[in-house]
Amino acid sequence: MCTMTLQLTSRQFNILAFIRQRLERDGEAPTLEEIGQAMGIPSVSAVLKHVRSLEAKGRLVVEPNRSRGIRLVQEVDPLAADTLELPLVGRIAAGEPIFSESRVERSLYVSRWLFRLKPDYLVRVIGDSMRDEGILDGDLVAVHATPVARHGQVVAARVAGDRFTIKRLYWKGDVVRLLPNSPGYQPIDPDPTEDFAIEGLFAGLVRGS
Repeated sequence: MCTMTLQLTSRQFNILAFIRQRLERDGEAPTLEEIGQAMGIPSVSAVLKHVRSLEAKGRLVVEPNRSRGIRLVQEVDPLAADTLELPLVGRIAAGEPIFSESRVERSLYVSRWLFRLKPDYLVRVIGDSMRDEGILDGDLVAVHATPVARHGQVVAARVAGDRFTIKRLYWKGDVVRLLPNSPGYQPIDPDPTEDFAIEGLFAGLVRGS
């Protein structure tokens, strides 16, 4: 099972989860056009390519000449132990923890094997200050929620009350800095008089969702 799970991309996991949700809600599969609208894929041919890949990997069957002819292979549950449902957190208000139920935009189904730590939620990256760490603008970063971090770890932190950032933590003695890893960006030195908190550890990322 693990080998098959690792073969699925995050986009394929999300398509599979959407098909399952529509089957459970409506009793019939979505059309390729409806899948494209839900996933933000404008090309029907691109949707069909993803669906055919899922069929080749044994996750579903496409019945010919039927617009709603997608059928899941029941022996493999896409929402089983190898899959996580993670909330995507939107805009964060000052004074609130980063993860708040009121800030959840939607949930994504992703493979647990994408992550080095157990993730609790996802946040979208804005900017490229950690580009050389492989964290790009628009990526969804998975956060393992914890207020505890060690020197050298990549953390999710709150700075000045309402700024959320992903940076590498420098912490030696009384010196705390948040270090970027991309040319042209300066370290952040948290002001001890302002709201600063470690909200979690970088657990991995999802790209293309």
